[in-house]
Amino acid sequence: MKKIFTLRIDLESNKGIKKGLPKLLDLLKKYNIKASFYLVMGGESNIFELLKYRKKLTSSNERILKLWSLKEKLRMALFPKDFVKENKKILRRILEEGHELGLHGWKHRAWARGLYKINIKEHIIKSKRKYEKIFQKEPISFSAPGFNINNKVLKALEENGILFISDFPGESPKFYGKIKNVPMTILSENKMPIIEYYISKKKTDEEIFEIIRKNIKSKNLSSFYIHGLFEARFKIELLEKIFKFINKEKIKVNRIIDY
Repeated sequence: MKKIFTLRIDLESNKGIKKGLPKLLDLLKKYNIKASFYLVMGGESNIFELLKYRKKLTSSNERILKLWSLKEKLRMALFPKDFVKENKKILRRILEEGHELGLHGWKHRAWARGLYKINIKEHIIKSKRKYEKIFQKEPISFSAPGFNINNKVLKALEENGILFISDFPGESPKFYGKIKNVPMTILSENKMPIIEYYISKKKTDEEIFEIIRKNIKSKNLSSFYIHGLFEARFKIELLEKIFKFINKEKIKVNRIIDY
């Protein structure tokens, strides 16, 4: 069986889109790699949402990377930005260059930490309508913030025309009703992004590359995810090394919607 590689990129911050996305798109273009991007449609959480959805995530206990200054946190809480409207030009470039662009919920924090509190259907419909208005097409893929998904979510996604997700574990694509799940197969124990996880464990870029290389060599489907906020800003050289390896080994690259 021919080996396949898939890269998923979650976009959930203004800083990640402005400072990380352009560099990442340039790198993907250089190596002719098509990726799957997932965009939070509702922008930053305001102070009331920050207070309402305070539940700690398991993976956050392992995160040692400090990506926000106190000044930035205060600005976001008091003056939240709509980073989708603010960055329409660079976000449209994702689709123009042949990548996938799907939904990553309305507000990341509310979904990841308070799925039981929100109106799931309303969040999906709002996300879909805004996507269609800005990108002039219908989204067909979705990834749940924090991998937070259940049967209620699946039903709402199916009702709104979503055909692909990337949320359940596994080693190969599998249908859940009419929706196909393409799993992330290279993950840490708590589903943290693999590069960020090993950085938090004090691994060097060379050590992380070797871990990922061995995973890719040993799997028929190798897939992992990154964020615009961290890897796209600070680990471009490591990503380039991975992309070079993919090309050298002639590994087929699929977007999630290609399965």
